[in-house]
Amino acid sequence: MRKLVFLLPLFVFGVGVANAEPLGNIQTSVLDYANNTATVQITWDLDEAASLYKIGCVSCFPNISESTSSNSVSISNVTPFPNGSMAMLYGLAYDIENNLIAAKQIFVNLAQ
Repeated sequence: MRKLVFLLPLFVFGVGVANAEPLGNIQTSVLDYANNTATVQITWDLDEAASLYKIGCVSCFPNISESTSSNSVSISNVTPFPNGSMAMLYGLAYDIENNLIAAKQIFVNLAQ
């Protein structure tokens, strides 16, 4: 019983704080795909803690990236990994002081 009484305040204080997650609920849409190159639209939930987002492509050669302060970006010239149709993108969220607050990997099947 003593353990429960000790853990209860930790549970209340730990769960009571609710913060939105930067780059939460990421949605992708392939706008066009021809000659092994695509344009991809990426959207996510806007978070007040983030002031700048950077979305880039790891599988692209050369690597490309776009920065925005909104919750949506389109990236052109997205290419898949060799011998496939999967591309790997990344999302970074920065706060007002330019500190990294979130990083996400985003896999996109360009053939869909």
